[in-house]
Amino acid sequence: MKKLTYIILLISILSCNSKEPRKRVGKIQKQATEVFERQETELIIGERIDGPANILSKPNGEILFELYDNTLVEVNTKPENGWYQVLVYADIGYNEYGMDSILKNRPIIVDKDTIGKVLKSHFVSTGKGRNFAYAMLYGYTHKNNIKPETVIETIFKRNLAEQGRAFASWKGFIQTFKLDKGAVGYDQFDSFFNYENSIEDPSPGYRMVLLFEKQNLVGFIHSREIQISNTRMHKLNWSYYITFFDDYPEKEQMKFVDYMNEWVQGVD
Repeated sequence: MKKLTYIILLISILSCNSKEPRKRVGKIQKQATEVFERQETELIIGERIDGPANILSKPNGEILFELYDNTLVEVNTKPENGWYQVLVYADIGYNEYGMDSILKNRPIIVDKDTIGKVLKSHFVSTGKGRNFAYAMLYGYTHKNNIKPETVIETIFKRNLAEQGRAFASWKGFIQTFKLDKGAVGYDQFDSFFNYENSIEDPSPGYRMVLLFEKQNLVGFIHSREIQISNTRMHKLNWSYYITFFDDYPEKEQMKFVDYMNEWVQGVD
Protein backbone atom coordinates (compact mmCIF):
# COMPACT_ATOMS: atom_id res chain seq x y z
CA MET A 1 0.00 0.00 0.00
CA LYS A 2 1.15 3.49 -0.66
CA LYS A 3 2.27 5.48 2.31
CA LEU A 4 0.88 8.82 3.37
CA THR A 5 3.99 10.73 2.34
CA TYR A 6 3.63 9.45 -1.23
CA ILE A 7 -0.01 10.56 -1.28
CA ILE A 8 0.98 14.04 -0.15
CA LEU A 9 3.63 14.28 -2.84
CA LEU A 10 1.22 13.03 -5.49
CA ILE A 11 -1.37 15.64 -4.59
CA SER A 12 1.26 18.40 -4.43
CA ILE A 13 2.87 17.48 -7.74
CA LEU A 14 -0.35 16.89 -9.67
CA SER A 15 -2.58 19.47 -8.00
CA CYS A 16 -4.70 21.48 -10.38
CA ASN A 17 -3.91 24.84 -11.87
CA SER A 18 -6.87 26.51 -10.23
CA LYS A 19 -8.79 29.19 -12.05
CA GLU A 20 -8.95 32.68 -10.64
CA PRO A 21 -11.69 32.78 -8.00
CA ARG A 22 -15.05 33.75 -9.39
CA LYS A 23 -17.50 35.89 -7.49
CA ARG A 24 -18.65 33.78 -4.57
CA VAL A 25 -22.09 32.35 -4.85
CA GLY A 26 -24.54 32.89 -2.07
CA LYS A 27 -25.89 29.34 -2.07
CA ILE A 28 -23.85 26.28 -1.31
CA GLN A 29 -26.41 23.83 -2.65
CA LYS A 30 -26.15 24.64 -6.33
CA GLN A 31 -27.88 22.74 -9.09
CA ALA A 32 -25.97 19.62 -10.07
CA THR A 33 -23.39 20.36 -12.74
CA GLU A 34 -24.12 18.88 -16.17
CA VAL A 35 -21.48 16.38 -17.23
CA PHE A 36 -19.43 17.90 -20.04
CA GLU A 37 -17.82 16.12 -22.94
CA ARG A 38 -14.25 16.00 -21.64
CA GLN A 39 -11.17 15.54 -23.77
CA GLU A 40 -9.54 12.15 -23.31
CA THR A 41 -6.17 13.80 -22.77
CA GLU A 42 -7.42 15.79 -19.78
CA LEU A 43 -5.99 14.45 -16.51
CA ILE A 44 -8.57 14.10 -13.73
CA ILE A 45 -6.92 11.92 -11.03
CA GLY A 46 -9.61 12.61 -8.41
CA GLU A 47 -12.63 14.64 -7.41
CA ARG A 48 -12.56 18.36 -8.10
CA ILE A 49 -14.51 21.29 -6.71
CA ASP A 50 -17.27 22.95 -8.72
CA GLY A 51 -16.64 26.30 -7.18
CA PRO A 52 -15.90 28.49 -5.59
CA ALA A 53 -17.38 26.44 -2.77
CA ASN A 54 -17.61 26.97 0.95
CA ILE A 55 -16.23 24.23 3.22
CA LEU A 56 -18.06 23.93 6.55
CA SER A 57 -17.25 22.59 10.01
CA LYS A 58 -20.13 20.11 9.68
CA PRO A 59 -23.20 19.77 7.46
CA ASN A 60 -24.94 23.17 7.63
CA GLY A 61 -22.25 24.29 10.08
CA GLU A 62 -19.88 27.27 10.22
CA ILE A 63 -17.90 28.22 7.12
CA LEU A 64 -14.21 27.41 7.68
CA PHE A 65 -12.68 28.06 4.26
CA GLU A 66 -13.47 28.31 0.59
CA LEU A 67 -11.96 26.41 -2.32
CA TYR A 68 -11.74 27.73 -5.86
CA ASP A 69 -13.04 26.08 -8.98
CA ASN A 70 -11.36 22.85 -10.10
CA THR A 71 -9.45 22.34 -6.84
CA LEU A 72 -8.41 18.73 -6.30
CA VAL A 73 -9.80 17.34 -3.03
CA GLU A 74 -10.02 14.03 -1.22
CA VAL A 75 -13.61 12.97 -0.59
CA ASN A 76 -15.01 10.38 1.81
CA THR A 77 -16.82 7.37 0.41
CA LYS A 78 -20.40 8.16 1.41
CA PRO A 79 -22.23 11.50 1.78
CA GLU A 80 -24.06 12.38 4.98
CA ASN A 81 -27.50 13.63 3.95
CA GLY A 82 -25.99 15.05 0.78
CA TRP A 83 -22.80 16.38 2.42
CA TYR A 84 -19.30 15.04 1.78
CA GLN A 85 -16.34 15.37 4.08
CA VAL A 86 -13.36 16.67 2.12
CA LEU A 87 -9.66 17.04 2.84
CA VAL A 88 -6.98 19.32 1.42
CA TYR A 89 -3.26 19.20 2.24
CA ALA A 90 -2.14 22.84 2.32
CA ASP A 91 1.48 23.92 2.09
CA ILE A 92 2.90 25.61 5.19
CA GLY A 93 6.37 26.79 6.14
CA TYR A 94 8.67 24.08 7.46
CA ASN A 95 9.03 26.06 10.68
CA GLU A 96 5.22 26.08 11.07
CA TYR A 97 5.09 22.34 11.59
CA GLY A 98 3.30 21.68 14.88
CA MET A 99 1.03 24.71 14.73
CA ASP A 100 -2.45 23.92 16.05
CA SER A 101 -4.55 26.43 14.12
CA ILE A 102 -4.72 28.17 10.77
CA LEU A 103 -5.71 31.84 10.79
CA LYS A 104 -8.50 33.69 9.04
CA ASN A 105 -7.68 35.30 5.66
CA ARG A 106 -4.68 33.07 5.03
CA PRO A 107 -4.50 31.88 1.41
CA ILE A 108 -4.57 28.11 0.92
CA ILE A 109 -1.63 27.15 -1.27
CA VAL A 110 -0.69 23.82 -2.84
CA ASP A 111 2.53 23.62 -4.84
CA LYS A 112 2.67 27.43 -5.18
CA ASP A 113 -0.90 27.54 -6.52
CA THR A 114 -3.51 29.43 -4.50
CA ILE A 115 -6.54 27.14 -4.34
CA GLY A 116 -8.63 28.87 -1.68
CA LYS A 117 -8.78 31.04 1.42
CA VAL A 118 -9.31 30.51 5.14
CA LEU A 119 -12.50 32.31 6.24
CA LYS A 120 -12.43 31.36 9.94
CA SER A 121 -9.50 30.55 12.19
CA HIS A 122 -9.75 26.89 13.20
CA PHE A 123 -7.83 23.87 14.46
CA VAL A 124 -5.63 21.90 12.05
CA SER A 125 -3.23 19.00 12.28
CA THR A 126 0.14 19.18 10.55
CA GLY A 127 2.70 16.82 9.11
CA LYS A 128 6.06 17.02 7.41
CA GLY A 129 8.43 15.25 5.08
CA ARG A 130 12.15 15.68 4.59
CA ASN A 131 11.92 19.22 3.22
CA PHE A 132 8.25 20.16 3.28
CA ALA A 133 5.38 20.61 5.74
CA TYR A 134 1.62 20.64 5.34
CA ALA A 135 -1.61 21.35 7.22
CA MET A 136 -4.60 19.03 6.88
CA LEU A 137 -7.77 21.04 6.25
CA TYR A 138 -10.95 19.05 6.83
CA GLY A 139 -14.50 20.18 6.28
CA TYR A 140 -17.84 19.42 4.64
CA THR A 141 -19.30 20.53 1.35
CA HIS A 142 -22.54 19.70 -0.40
CA LYS A 143 -22.41 16.95 -3.03
CA ASN A 144 -23.40 19.49 -5.70
CA ASN A 145 -20.04 21.20 -5.14
CA ILE A 146 -18.19 18.13 -6.47
CA LYS A 147 -17.93 17.97 -10.25
CA PRO A 148 -19.66 14.71 -11.22
CA GLU A 149 -17.46 14.28 -14.28
CA THR A 150 -14.46 13.85 -11.95
CA VAL A 151 -15.99 10.93 -10.01
CA ILE A 152 -14.46 7.79 -11.45
CA GLU A 153 -17.45 5.54 -10.69
CA THR A 154 -19.80 7.90 -12.54
CA ILE A 155 -17.66 8.00 -15.67
CA PHE A 156 -16.98 4.27 -15.47
CA LYS A 157 -20.69 3.52 -15.74
CA ARG A 158 -21.11 6.00 -18.58
CA ASN A 159 -18.14 4.63 -20.52
CA LEU A 160 -19.43 1.09 -20.10
CA ALA A 161 -22.90 2.04 -21.37
CA GLU A 162 -21.62 4.08 -24.32
CA GLN A 163 -18.44 2.29 -25.36
CA GLY A 164 -18.79 -1.34 -24.32
CA ARG A 165 -16.13 -3.65 -22.92
CA ALA A 166 -13.41 -3.86 -25.59
CA PHE A 167 -10.02 -2.72 -24.26
CA ALA A 168 -9.59 -0.21 -27.09
CA SER A 169 -12.59 1.77 -25.83
CA TRP A 170 -11.06 2.09 -22.34
CA LYS A 171 -7.71 3.60 -23.29
CA GLY A 172 -8.99 7.17 -22.89
CA PHE A 173 -10.54 6.36 -19.50
CA ILE A 174 -7.31 4.78 -18.27
CA GLN A 175 -5.31 7.81 -19.41
CA THR A 176 -7.74 10.39 -18.06
CA PHE A 177 -7.89 8.91 -14.57
CA LYS A 178 -4.17 8.05 -14.64
CA LEU A 179 -4.69 4.39 -13.82
CA ASP A 180 -1.56 2.37 -13.13
CA LYS A 181 -0.98 -1.02 -14.70
CA GLY A 182 -0.67 -4.25 -12.74
CA ALA A 183 -2.59 -5.08 -9.55
CA VAL A 184 -2.76 -7.95 -7.04
CA GLY A 185 -0.35 -10.19 -8.97
CA TYR A 186 -2.93 -12.27 -10.84
CA ASP A 187 -1.34 -13.16 -14.16
CA GLN A 188 -4.55 -14.21 -15.92
CA PHE A 189 -5.77 -10.60 -16.03
CA ASP A 190 -4.37 -7.38 -17.40
CA SER A 191 -5.32 -4.90 -14.71
CA PHE A 192 -5.41 -1.11 -14.35
CA PHE A 193 -6.02 0.56 -11.01
CA ASN A 194 -6.12 3.64 -8.82
CA TYR A 195 -6.09 4.07 -5.05
CA GLU A 196 -8.67 5.23 -2.55
CA ASN A 197 -7.93 8.55 -0.88
CA SER A 198 -6.49 8.95 2.61
CA ILE A 199 -9.39 10.80 4.23
CA GLU A 200 -10.58 7.57 5.88
CA ASP A 201 -7.40 5.51 5.80
CA PRO A 202 -3.85 6.91 5.88
CA SER A 203 -2.69 3.80 3.99
CA PRO A 204 -5.45 3.43 1.40
CA GLY A 205 -6.07 0.38 -0.76
CA TYR A 206 -7.52 0.13 -4.23
CA ARG A 207 -10.52 2.19 -5.25
CA MET A 208 -11.04 0.57 -8.65
CA VAL A 209 -9.25 -2.15 -10.60
CA LEU A 210 -10.27 -2.93 -14.17
CA LEU A 211 -9.78 -6.60 -15.10
CA PHE A 212 -9.21 -7.45 -18.77
CA GLU A 213 -8.84 -10.89 -20.30
CA LYS A 214 -8.06 -11.25 -23.99
CA GLN A 215 -8.60 -7.50 -24.56
CA ASN A 216 -12.09 -7.59 -23.01
CA LEU A 217 -13.32 -6.18 -19.71
CA VAL A 218 -14.49 -9.19 -17.72
CA GLY A 219 -14.85 -7.60 -14.28
CA PHE A 220 -13.61 -5.03 -11.81
CA ILE A 221 -12.59 -4.69 -8.17
CA HIS A 222 -14.11 -1.73 -6.35
CA SER A 223 -14.20 -0.25 -2.86
CA ARG A 224 -17.45 1.67 -3.45
CA GLU A 225 -20.66 -0.06 -4.42
CA ILE A 226 -21.48 0.09 -8.13
CA GLN A 227 -24.66 -1.41 -9.53
CA ILE A 228 -24.29 -2.72 -13.09
CA SER A 229 -26.86 -4.87 -14.89
CA ASN A 230 -25.93 -8.36 -16.14
CA THR A 231 -23.22 -8.77 -13.51
CA ARG A 232 -22.57 -10.70 -10.34
CA MET A 233 -21.03 -8.89 -7.35
CA HIS A 234 -18.96 -10.69 -4.70
CA LYS A 235 -18.22 -9.15 -1.29
CA LEU A 236 -14.74 -9.96 -0.04
CA ASN A 237 -13.67 -10.55 3.55
CA TRP A 238 -12.24 -7.03 3.63
CA SER A 239 -13.62 -3.75 2.29
CA TYR A 240 -13.60 -4.72 -1.40
CA TYR A 241 -16.15 -5.90 -3.91
CA ILE A 242 -15.48 -7.87 -7.09
CA THR A 243 -18.00 -7.65 -9.91
CA PHE A 244 -17.89 -9.94 -12.94
CA PHE A 245 -20.02 -9.82 -16.05
CA ASP A 246 -22.44 -12.72 -16.38
CA ASP A 247 -20.73 -14.13 -19.45
CA TYR A 248 -17.51 -14.76 -17.52
CA PRO A 249 -17.43 -18.38 -16.27
CA GLU A 250 -18.60 -18.78 -12.67
CA LYS A 251 -15.78 -21.23 -11.95
CA GLU A 252 -13.21 -18.58 -12.96
CA GLN A 253 -15.05 -15.95 -10.93
CA MET A 254 -14.85 -18.02 -7.74
CA LYS A 255 -11.23 -18.90 -8.42
CA PHE A 256 -10.36 -15.20 -8.42
CA VAL A 257 -12.58 -14.47 -5.39
CA ASP A 258 -10.71 -17.15 -3.42
CA TYR A 259 -7.39 -15.68 -4.58
CA MET A 260 -8.42 -12.17 -3.50
CA ASN A 261 -9.67 -13.31 -0.10
CA GLU A 262 -6.21 -14.75 0.53
CA TRP A 263 -4.51 -11.71 -0.95
CA VAL A 264 -6.25 -9.21 1.32
CA GLN A 265 -5.17 -11.13 4.41
CA GLY A 266 -1.57 -10.24 3.63
CA VAL A 267 -2.22 -6.52 3.12
CA ASP A 268 -0.94 -4.26 5.90
